Amino acid sequence: MNKYQQSGMTTLLITSMLLIVALLFSLASYKNLFYQIKRTQNEVVARQAHWAAEGGLECGFAAIQYAGSISGASSTFNDCETSLNLADVDVDADNYINSKYDKISNKLVKKKINISSRLAGAIQARSDFKLIGDYDISPDVEGKHNNGDYKCVAIRYSNRFIFDKTEPGNSETELEVMDPIENGPYPGFNGECAAGYRSHLKVTTDSFNDDTKDNLKSDFVYDPDFDPFESFFGEKRSELEKVKGEFVHILGSVDSLGDDTCGKKIKNAFDSIVNEDKKVWVTGDCDLGTGSDLPQDSDPKVLVIENGIIAKWASVNFTGSVYHLIDPTIYPVSNLLDKWNLMPTKVQFPHLVEINSVYIDGGSFNTTGGIVFDTPGGLTTINGGMVFSYDRGTNPLPINNKITWQQGSWHDF
Repeated sequence: MNKYQQSGMTTLLITSMLLIVALLFSLASYKNLFYQIKRTQNEVVARQAHWAAEGGLECGFAAIQYAGSISGASSTFNDCETSLNLADVDVDADNYINSKYDKISNKLVKKKINISSRLAGAIQARSDFKLIGDYDISPDVEGKHNNGDYKCVAIRYSNRFIFDKTEPGNSETELEVMDPIENGPYPGFNGECAAGYRSHLKVTTDSFNDDTKDNLKSDFVYDPDFDPFESFFGEKRSELEKVKGEFVHILGSVDSLGDDTCGKKIKNAFDSIVNEDKKVWVTGDCDLGTGSDLPQDSDPKVLVIENGIIAKWASVNFTGSVYHLIDPTIYPVSNLLDKWNLMPTKVQFPHLVEINSVYIDGGSFNTTGGIVFDTPGGLTTINGGMVFSYDRGTNPLPINNKITWQQGSWHDF
């Protein structure tokens, strides 16, 4: 074998070894490439699962916004699951929306929502508030208790509350908070008050009296800074004129006879409203007498009486909500005795009139949609008996819940 043959074989051997090494490197790189491709595919699948689950969050959030409450939207979560092919969409007790996807990959995402809800309270009072007699109240609610029942709110008050069980001829008077009526706080509601959220007052109770104030359970909410206006009307108090523009407006009356009694004027105003929400705004003092002139139909309605005192005698039912509004800078409440002297119904309860009395009812005003006494500095007195069953559905104004995502609450599993 000559030297040229040896050189050729050497070259061939070296070339073969280099090719083998190159092949090995290629195979190694392909393995890494396949790994990267598989990893990328897994990432895509994971993102698809994430996006699908995230869609469930958005669907649930939109449903709650539309319904105005979690409970009102819960029946529509199945639609979110079906339309987005999700395993589950729900809201837990801590207000987290949970969305689960389990098709090509398992994914659970959750995010918390904040609900700045309307102010709960079947009766709300910024005045001093005094009840004399016998009362059964089926309350409003402000969400679920962690035991599964509801946080009931019978009365929300910002100053002094007094229950006076003294009633001539009746030694059995008491104030008892019942469970809410079905569909009362909102459509679809069916629940009970949680323990500690049903007051039962069998003795005279004064929120300013250390010996009796603890008789008031958690369904009596002392809230010194609450402002019911925006919660009720859906507009800031500075938008008062805008709000009034959506009502039929009339002037109050202290006449006790004829066609110009306050009750008849209110009824005529409601009767004039056709094919739209029934909303009447009264300005000035209003003597309702026995209340028999007020509308007795079952249509939802809102009655506002602004900057005037109110007197009524005897019991009457009213399907709707009543809002008593006084601006003390326009209608001072520090001394109203002269105004009460002009109210014919005063003769029925002269012993109840005090210097700052703004509302006196010698019977009961069973307003099914709730009643608000937005009359700071005044005194509201009801002397009689009442079976008050709160039904938010008889108030035609929309529920004004503000629903937002809570920042920093995202959880991804």
